[in-house]
Amino acid sequence: MNYELVIGIATLMVLIHKAPIYHRVLEALMVDGVKPWSCIMCSTFWYSIIPLAFTIGWESIFISSSAAILAELIDIQINKL
Repeated sequence: MNYELVIGIATLMVLIHKAPIYHRVLEALMVDGVKPWSCIMCSTFWYSIIPLAFTIGWESIFISSSAAILAELIDIQINKL
């Protein structure tokens, strides 16, 4: 498995979710409370599975799942601080 890719996707999605502009865009599109976009684990999975499916193939399911779980764990650790 590409560990660098998993860590990179997870940290990028945590940074995107912490940016205020991301939440402003969600509010402008009126999808702020919708589950796949407001939940960090769900959005990491869906944002990463689509491009990875075209580039990597079937392995993208495992990479996206691992990145989603890691992003959630990183977010939990950040919120503890």
